[in-house]
Amino acid sequence: MALRRRNWIGIAGVVPVIGVATVLLASVASAAVPGQAAYVVVPAIVLAGIVAGVLLARGRGPESAHRRVDAVRTEWARGRTDAERVPDGTANPRDTALALPRGWRVEIARGRLRFRSQDASIRVETWVLRPAGGSRRDVRRREIVGADVPTGAARMWFSLGSSIDPLLVTPTWAGAAQEAEPSWAPAVRDRARSHDDVLAALTVGDDRVILFAVDDPRPETMLARAQLVSDVAALVR
Repeated sequence: MALRRRNWIGIAGVVPVIGVATVLLASVASAAVPGQAAYVVVPAIVLAGIVAGVLLARGRGPESAHRRVDAVRTEWARGRTDAERVPDGTANPRDTALALPRGWRVEIARGRLRFRSQDASIRVETWVLRPAGGSRRDVRRREIVGADVPTGAARMWFSLGSSIDPLLVTPTWAGAAQEAEPSWAPAVRDRARSHDDVLAALTVGDDRVILFAVDDPRPETMLARAQLVSDVAALVR
């Protein structure tokens, strides 16, 4: 079972695309179909659009995607002696305090894995993000790769790639007064720049390294991100 690179972004577009297509077809039909027949054809198109939307949401919606991600990650873990599938559940509060952007909360952490990359114990999971404070923004999903490492009192974040949604990258605490830049910061910054994520943030502090990245739950991407996190962990030690 293969996963797409833009798994979650593709899902978000299913219902809007069906809705727009239905409206366009209904508009064309109302203008093209003569007489009383339009009163039959247009409602039929709308009904077909609703049915198609429901069926696609079931077959290619978020829950279906989560099942695919879980199946792929579980199968991947079976092939390694150092990996395990961890049940879905509450995200680690220290992880969210370090990496979560302002205005969001983690409803649940799904598709969770634990494995080793070099000398680091890596955790991977998908955060289901809901807006906080009654905002009407859509639910978002972000891929998280993290490791524990002694960081001392320092707390820093590094932007990776080009951002199309900066509100979902910058951690809540960014902008607060910080102590002098730690000795490992230049090396970590250079390593972060070598990564090609379109949208991601690397946060270091509170004895952990967390990569908060857009989409792409594929195992090969997960391993590349785990390599980045383990490299940063080695630089911070």
